[in-house]
Amino acid sequence: MFVFRCVCVVVCVTVSVCLKLLDEAVMFSGPTGSLFGFSVDFQTINNKSFVVIGAPKANTSQPGVTEGGGVFLCPFSPGDGACAIVNFDLTGDEDHSSSDMRFQTFKSQQWFGASVRAASSTHLLACAPLFHWNVHKGSAESGKTPVGTCFLLDHNTGSSTPFSPCRGIMMDDDYTRMNNRNDQRYCEVGFSADITKEGRLILGAPGSFYFQGQVITVRVGDLLNSGQSSSPIQYVADIHQSDERGFYDIYRGYSVASGVLTRDSIPDYLVGVPNDRNTAGTVRIYDGRSSGLLRVYHTFQGAQVASYFGHSVAVADVNNDGMDDVLVGAPLFMDRVMEQLQERGQVVLYLQKKPGIFSSEPDQSLIGFSIYGRFGSALAALGDLDMDGYQDVAIGAPWGGQNGRGQVFIYLGNSNGLSVTPSQVIDSPLPGSRTAFGFTLRSGADIDANGYPDLLVGAWAADRAFVYRSRAVIQTRIALTLLPDFLNPDVKMCHRGSISVSCFVIQVCVHVSGHRIPQQTALWVELQLDRMKQPMTRRTLLMSSSQPQESMKLMVQREVGVACVNHTAYLRPEEEIRDKLSPIFITVNASLLNTTQHALLRGQTHAAAQTRIILDCGDDNICVPDLKLSAKPVSDSVLVGGDQSVLLSVMAVNDGEGAYETELVVQIPEHTHFQSSQGVNRLVCVQRKENQTVVVTCDLGNPMRQGHPLQTGLLFSVGRLEEVESHITFSLRIRSKNPVNSSSNKVTVRVEVKAAATLEIRGGSSPPEIVLPLRDWQPTTHPGSLEEVGPLVEHVYELRNQGPSSVNARLTVDFPSAWQHHLLLYIFSNASEESLSCQTLNASQIDPFKLVSNSSSVSAVSPLIQQEETNSHSQTIHVNCSSSETGCVRFVCDVMALGRGFSAVIRISARLWTHTLTQTPYLNYELASSASYDVINASSKVQPLLLSSGHTQTQLSVLWRPPDGEKEIPIGYIVLSIISGLLLLCLLCFIFWKLGFFRRTRPPTDDDDNDDEDQRLAEESHMTE
Repeated sequence: MFVFRCVCVVVCVTVSVCLKLLDEAVMFSGPTGSLFGFSVDFQTINNKSFVVIGAPKANTSQPGVTEGGGVFLCPFSPGDGACAIVNFDLTGDEDHSSSDMRFQTFKSQQWFGASVRAASSTHLLACAPLFHWNVHKGSAESGKTPVGTCFLLDHNTGSSTPFSPCRGIMMDDDYTRMNNRNDQRYCEVGFSADITKEGRLILGAPGSFYFQGQVITVRVGDLLNSGQSSSPIQYVADIHQSDERGFYDIYRGYSVASGVLTRDSIPDYLVGVPNDRNTAGTVRIYDGRSSGLLRVYHTFQGAQVASYFGHSVAVADVNNDGMDDVLVGAPLFMDRVMEQLQERGQVVLYLQKKPGIFSSEPDQSLIGFSIYGRFGSALAALGDLDMDGYQDVAIGAPWGGQNGRGQVFIYLGNSNGLSVTPSQVIDSPLPGSRTAFGFTLRSGADIDANGYPDLLVGAWAADRAFVYRSRAVIQTRIALTLLPDFLNPDVKMCHRGSISVSCFVIQVCVHVSGHRIPQQTALWVELQLDRMKQPMTRRTLLMSSSQPQESMKLMVQREVGVACVNHTAYLRPEEEIRDKLSPIFITVNASLLNTTQHALLRGQTHAAAQTRIILDCGDDNICVPDLKLSAKPVSDSVLVGGDQSVLLSVMAVNDGEGAYETELVVQIPEHTHFQSSQGVNRLVCVQRKENQTVVVTCDLGNPMRQGHPLQTGLLFSVGRLEEVESHITFSLRIRSKNPVNSSSNKVTVRVEVKAAATLEIRGGSSPPEIVLPLRDWQPTTHPGSLEEVGPLVEHVYELRNQGPSSVNARLTVDFPSAWQHHLLLYIFSNASEESLSCQTLNASQIDPFKLVSNSSSVSAVSPLIQQEETNSHSQTIHVNCSSSETGCVRFVCDVMALGRGFSAVIRISARLWTHTLTQTPYLNYELASSASYDVINASSKVQPLLLSSGHTQTQLSVLWRPPDGEKEIPIGYIVLSIISGLLLLCLLCFIFWKLGFFRRTRPPTDDDDNDDEDQRLAEESHMTE
């Protein structure tokens, strides 16, 4: 069964749209049933913008080819014509002969156009992952299999260069003799594709090596230099690819992307492996500096089986720290909602915190809104959509939304990652359901040249594709000022008719800025006074209209950047006001007056200020509060990697006059977030920025009355404790709007940061016991392969971090290989696992006879044989590395950044050298390896007080028994048994003789009757005479 398949589900969602960054779509249509829109990309040719769209089931002019697939080039400008198919390959199925070999290609249903990428302004890449290939040699053949192929088209010359690296010339019998090693016949190259900034193609081939999968890279220049060879098998220089390693059926190369993800400036390769780790999935970073065979630099691990973690991958610098971050889609992820698991899909974000350093766990997780919506099926790095300095991301949910019509979600980048909620949700514009809208996404190009990146969305089930153009983003900031800050009913400076009133001035200033915004911005500004009250009960009115609101038009010139307007308002007479205590809120809202400007407002479009009526401030009408504050942490320390929360106990009291607009201000450490207020007095708190400093402000009352203490607990979550030197500090102060004595004492709370970790090591042998001799086993003196050496023995050690902190440790394994210079265990592979760096001091002790290359790829572990009868008198030799008679191999592995709940596993594989054991039959062995670990340090700046260590050992028992459970009996035992039997027989005869057994009367028989009759007749005859 091929990897290439599609998934369909139906869902619905309700999401609030926060910001509409994209304009109405431009639609492109393709042939019905061609899957037009399955793959998409932008390309600029001769300074004209085009959209490239793959239709992998389209029919073309290729003779004899059915549904071979095609690629369409669509001009963006309506006057430039309709979409036209691109002629990459005009030939049909091909049949070549060379010497005694015959090569065949098959192009029907090859899915040409399943992947398309613009390599440059002059070259276009398109792939057919189901392109089939067969080789005949006499009566033998390799088999008709989907090796896949790609073409690189030169727009200037119209010529295309093929690239099909998985074609081979070996027959099926050859693969069988090689135990199917290096079998690329089901390669499906081009299933996924990307191009680095340096012009290197990255092709995913998830079917290679029996669907273990493979990633293959080649420079565009090297591919073009290979030329138009007439040979069916093309030679291309400098191909880099992953090797055959690990488990099969894991689909390495299902998705690919590129970015700078290691400690250099060379682009690396991000590869999805969704079926790895028993379907939990992984995503691997392959080092771009690798040549020949690609080397894995880092592995991200999925957290849930069958979630298809790695179905999609993307690279973007979402937090603007100059380092690329990694996004991974898992569209089948199950989320727990109301104690029930629901398939909603997931996208996780891994931030590159330092060059080449990623956390083992995601820094952020986004969950889909629709059941079966396949959220995360497609990912696209949009670039900076709103021009705030952070790269933004589009996520596709092709079966989300109403009736499963499909949706695309826009998430904006920020300093901490991505926005928690989408800024925009694009629903499918198509009327039908299940159109797969959002199955394919592509961005990074400014197709309408307005200075903002645009988005291309494919809907292959409806044979459609859509271009969404970004609007210009006008950054706004509104300043609302009230003069004076407080309303004193006794101070009446204004006149309304013949009545003196207390008045104040409202000044509204709107600032605009942005990238390529319109020359003039027309705004509609709405001013509301005492906004929280009903219209008839509002306490302040505008002097000009005696109304609590007013709307006005405000024009802002781009060169000036700001426009202001002043209004005078007054306080209604005291007898008309009942509420004299609550604050008076003044609000202003701004919106674009002319929506045809192809722009939108971003930033602050709403502002609010408050004033209040001054009361009860003594004879001088000046309130002088006496604010006092105390605070302490509930716990004096917090552990790195543990429950990273800090609870502060706060006590506030005012011993003076009323304090107005009183608030508790907490200056918090970096990467700290406010969670909740707890305890007797639960406060309303908000986290915000003041003068580039993050603070939490809590309302303490307006006014804060005299003699009423407030006691509360403030709970904070603290992040990135690994970067803290020794402690974190909170600064607290009470402030008010009172002109005199407005603040309290400043309180500083210091919380120590500590690191601690508990590690556990354990090991096991597979098998734990081997009983000799083995059935049907013929040991050889000079084995030619591993299978001839003896049964497979594997010792596995696991080092697990119970937490809470991440640590760096060194794991040492001593493995016995010989005793008294006689080989017992033949070690043929170095101890290694991904994410571990292992080495041995003497590499010559690993596979010294070079038997690995001659061995089968699959080796069964020797079964455990139950011993029916053991020789209790056999001698047992205990072989371990503490003895000087034992020859051992030492493996030293460095385990870096082992997080809480994670394990590092190493496996040492060897073969039992049966030739040595047959020389000393009935001599049992206990072969014991040992492992120990030492914690080097913690992954944080704070180090634990005690660096732990530990050890364990694993042993293999080798026992002897005679063949088939029988033993050879000495000849003396046989002679003794015969003599004993004869003596026993004589004894029985003597006993029976003593008992008269031999003197008993014999019973009469027929012969005895005849003898008596003859005697009687003889006597009668004698008497007659």
